[in-house]
Amino acid sequence: MRYSLLNRFRGALLGSFVGKTLASGGGKDQFINESRFTLPHSRETQPSPTPPDWSEIAMCGTKSLIHCGKLDLDDWVRYCEMTQPSLLLLQSTASSSEAAVATLPVALFFHEDEAKLRQQLLQAATVWRHDSQTSEEVLVVAFAIALALTEKLNPATLIPRILNYLNPSQTPLVQQLEQVQTLLEKGAGLDTTLTQLRCHAPKSQGELKRSCLSIALALYCFLHTPEDFRLCVTRAIRTGYQPQLTATLTGTLAGVYNSIIGIPVGWQLASQQIPMGVQWMQLAERLFAVWSGIYDVSVAEQFPSVAIAAPRVIQPR
Repeated sequence: MRYSLLNRFRGALLGSFVGKTLASGGGKDQFINESRFTLPHSRETQPSPTPPDWSEIAMCGTKSLIHCGKLDLDDWVRYCEMTQPSLLLLQSTASSSEAAVATLPVALFFHEDEAKLRQQLLQAATVWRHDSQTSEEVLVVAFAIALALTEKLNPATLIPRILNYLNPSQTPLVQQLEQVQTLLEKGAGLDTTLTQLRCHAPKSQGELKRSCLSIALALYCFLHTPEDFRLCVTRAIRTGYQPQLTATLTGTLAGVYNSIIGIPVGWQLASQQIPMGVQWMQLAERLFAVWSGIYDVSVAEQFPSVAIAAPRVIQPR
């Protein structure tokens, strides 16, 4: 096992938070580096309007999974209402990329069973996904997460495996993923990739349907330098295309693949100075505890840290 499963859970959720936090700066500097986050400049000269907070919905979903120990859509919606009633207005409005962000905790919680992952993820997506969106598209990021958590993610073959996993129909996202694979094989840079993907994006379908482009870009940004979390997220922000969504998804993929160990120490330290960052770390550990079968999560919370033994190895008592 290259990294512990707990550290991959932490990497996925903290990675998504770091990506979103960096992208939301709109080109300004924010505190990090033990004290300063230095943001790469995106291609947008002006900060984009704050999009709906799908990460907040993901956090409510994480709390619900911890509370119920299973997917309970009514409980998830209840947490959203308690956290921020306006989140309920986002039901049945999400693009595929937004639904992928909202359902990240579901991907983590059901990663070990491919059939159950598909069933639970599609069930969760129905609450948030717009009726015009193809249901299978939300599976792309979740399948990559599941491969990373089960030590089966090979960057060179990830997109072909995803295409094989999806239904064979030629949806816009499938076409974009085929283009991304070709561009990666040719070593295409960010400018070329953006030009190619945007030229072939189905503009006539409107912005909602085109926003699955964030998933394709996130996979490109991750697979271009899969071992370097900083470069992955920086590249995602520099696309300038829905940077919060793209960077959130990229941070998740790079975080779950490299675990929390791959996230720069300065960014880790700075995230723990932000209440939301602290909360994501705590939720990652509690979600892992519930997934692993701990009977009473409150008992585990009494300890400042946990030790994870190697699998299938007899441990001293």
